[in-house]
Amino acid sequence: MLSGSGTTPFSERPELSKATGRSPSSVQRHLDRLRTEGALNLSVDFDPQLLGYHMSTRLWLNVAPAHLRTGGETLATHPAIAFAAAITGTSNLVASGVFRTPGDLYDYIDRQIGPLPGIQSIETAPTLREVKRLAPALP
Repeated sequence: MLSGSGTTPFSERPELSKATGRSPSSVQRHLDRLRTEGALNLSVDFDPQLLGYHMSTRLWLNVAPAHLRTGGETLATHPAIAFAAAITGTSNLVASGVFRTPGDLYDYIDRQIGPLPGIQSIETAPTLREVKRLAPALP
């Protein structure tokens, strides 16, 4: 069942029914249809440090053109990677990763990225301090 915040189904949130002038069951059916058709997706932004991930890192990769699609699709399946995209410039693939420790980042580069075909170079930029994010950090 599609949920809003927490575990409350959208249909049990009276503000949606009131705002749309529809019954809760009608709202739920419409939301379920939008989700099934791929028109509605929910993303959650949270502070990774709350789960013990103290190292956010941007990775810039230079990948042989023949391996760019495969490299990007592979990175997108890795749990440590929150975002991956093909780009232009001195690198042709960028990714954002979250790791618990610098050692975890090193192991990831060594064991997950290094063996991928077509990887020509990797640059990393650990985030030293975050000054803005969608989800505010908890005190």
